[in-house]
Amino acid sequence: MEVSDDGYMLMQTIFIPIVFSIIILAVGKRLKEKTGWLTAIPLIYISLLLCYININIPYWNILIARYRWSKIFGDFILIADGLSSPIALTIALLGTVISIYSIYYMKHEERLELYFALYLLYISGMIGTVLSMNLVAFFIFFEFMLLPSWALIGIWGTGRKELIAFKYFMFTEIGALSSLIGIATLYSFTGTLNILEIGKLSTNIDISILLPTAIALLLGFFIKMAIVPLHTWLPDAHAEAPTPISALLSPAMIGIGGYASIRIIYTAIPKLTYLWEFMTGLSILALITMIYGGLMAIAQDDIKRLLAYSSISQMGYMLFGISSMSSIGISGSALLYVSHGLAKAVLFMVAGILMHEFHTRKISELRGLARVFPLTTITALIGFLSLSGVPPFLGFWSEIFIFAGSMYTAIHDGLDIVKMIITSLAIILSVFTAGYGLWTIKRLFYGEPSEKVLKVKGEPLIAVIPLLILSLFTVILGIYPTPLIVNFMNTLYKLFS
Repeated sequence: MEVSDDGYMLMQTIFIPIVFSIIILAVGKRLKEKTGWLTAIPLIYISLLLCYININIPYWNILIARYRWSKIFGDFILIADGLSSPIALTIALLGTVISIYSIYYMKHEERLELYFALYLLYISGMIGTVLSMNLVAFFIFFEFMLLPSWALIGIWGTGRKELIAFKYFMFTEIGALSSLIGIATLYSFTGTLNILEIGKLSTNIDISILLPTAIALLLGFFIKMAIVPLHTWLPDAHAEAPTPISALLSPAMIGIGGYASIRIIYTAIPKLTYLWEFMTGLSILALITMIYGGLMAIAQDDIKRLLAYSSISQMGYMLFGISSMSSIGISGSALLYVSHGLAKAVLFMVAGILMHEFHTRKISELRGLARVFPLTTITALIGFLSLSGVPPFLGFWSEIFIFAGSMYTAIHDGLDIVKMIITSLAIILSVFTAGYGLWTIKRLFYGEPSEKVLKVKGEPLIAVIPLLILSLFTVILGIYPTPLIVNFMNTLYKLFS
């Protein structure tokens, strides 16, 4: 059943943050770091709105907002279904919690009214990208989330921030232009920009045209995901961005490339799933990304660079599920978006606390933190264990579904030895995630406290509370993941039926 969004709920989730960004620019100079509380108000509202939508999606099936836009580009369409609505809610929830964390982290910075205004525009761009079903609207929001994130890195980042922001912008812009070529090609052959309509019409297009079109589209998404070898912008951008923005870049933004890949491969160009060589190639690319990210994470002494390489590895997991050609595996990728979002946001905020309190990012200079930062230690442990796929945390379910879906495809329609070998290797080599996670926990939080640690008396509560909130969600959804799984599976089952 398709339900029309007559209450304009979906439009509100995008445009209320934009309106508040203008208000914040006007009044933020007087509020200074307290502008974070004002920023949280629209984000709490849209989180509640998206929570209401998610609760009702099993009954509605699809909530659609359609507006007259242009005869050339077609209608402006927003869709909340079992795939897009949980991801949009994850973005809104992370945005809310991290805006409160920003009060602590950014309190000594200047031009905070501009920081929080750009922050809201960034959230709006991400949610708009996820909900858009018109490819031109999708592209506009895809670009819209790039501009504020580039400014946030370039103005409030660390190190060679201007150069790093430029590198981030150029990589992402090249990817976006590649995707634009794919969008234009699809439009020229189908006459529509509606992703759902393209899916029906693309089945009549020759695969020799569809394949390069899909590659052009996916190139942009894979740059956003930092799939090897398109990853080199990410370690610098995530390490040198202000930590609250790192906590959004890594968990929320890069995963949108994975979400977009699902929409293109399985909704717009389902003919790709019959190309064994193409889908197997994606699996190999995913495996390389998983291994490379994990090995590089183990080698890091800089906590933020470790987390950045960890994100590359996690996007490898996400691509592995996408390439599984199974509703189970793709559900695992969607679950990974949520689990990685919650866990990695926690870990980046932990890194921010350490940087603020100890004025260092080097793991080797800190030891024995559990004695003085017990709550921070617990949340960091939950974050790393969830990334490692340890029960009862949400990351466990995402990994189980990704690998089960891939193995199911390998044995279901005749034995696919190559896919079985690739999946088996992925399962075995996932030990790297547990390796760098537990190794980091041991080095940072246990042993005799170092001199720097002994000088600090207690944890900053305003920074720890956001960690506890997200860690609680990780545990609750790990124990009871059914609402997420049902939403994802219902939507993906229809794509395969």
